[in-house]
Amino acid sequence: MNLKKDLQKLGLSENQSLIYLACLQLGIDSVAHIAKYAGIKRPTAYLVLDDLMEMGLVSRVQKEKKNQYRAEDPKKLLLDFHAKQELAKEIFPNLQAIYNIDPEKPNIKVSEGVSGVKNVYHELFTFLYHNKDEELLLFGSLKDAKQYFEAEVIDFFIRAMSRSNNPIFEIGNDDHETRKYYRAASKLNPNHNIRLVRNEGDFYQTDCMIYGNTVVILSVKDEIFATTIESKNIAHTYRTLFRMAWKSGKRI
Repeated sequence: MNLKKDLQKLGLSENQSLIYLACLQLGIDSVAHIAKYAGIKRPTAYLVLDDLMEMGLVSRVQKEKKNQYRAEDPKKLLLDFHAKQELAKEIFPNLQAIYNIDPEKPNIKVSEGVSGVKNVYHELFTFLYHNKDEELLLFGSLKDAKQYFEAEVIDFFIRAMSRSNNPIFEIGNDDHETRKYYRAASKLNPNHNIRLVRNEGDFYQTDCMIYGNTVVILSVKDEIFATTIESKNIAHTYRTLFRMAWKSGKRI
């Protein structure tokens, strides 16, 4: 039986295993003696003993006005192991709920605040930069975005779109401000194709972006946040709905 390796299997490092075994065998002893017995340098032994005390496996005692150390009863190791087992059982359902290895399960992330939206934009244009043939589909309320977002966020997004060589298709509300933006955007980027929604309704306080296998839905009023959904099936569905709306949109 190799106790050192067995202790390592339970989660202790090699040095922690050596010091713990030394303490078990020496009873109460000094750092110098424990380090020598374990075959570890004294400065390292101090650090390892601190770790073992935090784990509850070793305690410090005063003997003849000097700090010495002793191992706790090995039953403590067994009790800790059972406690970890119970904790693992308790949190397992929550861990399973966020486990995303299943390719059919969507990966959902919420980014809050203006800084969170900036990060979402950065991820979007990084993807487009590395995937030149991928298209970007957009629809939303520019008027609401400009009213509630910081100007620098809107400017960053427009600049990034103007530098992109990817095909961009965008649908927006038929209002004066949106038409002004669309005329300027189409001049900056000839790959930026734009249509306006007719009298069927309008987009209100939200923006939506579709690229690759990703859908991003932004709330642009009150609480600013972006919900990013990575799912091939969901992206396909949103892309299909976009194309249906695109057919009913009108050119500028």
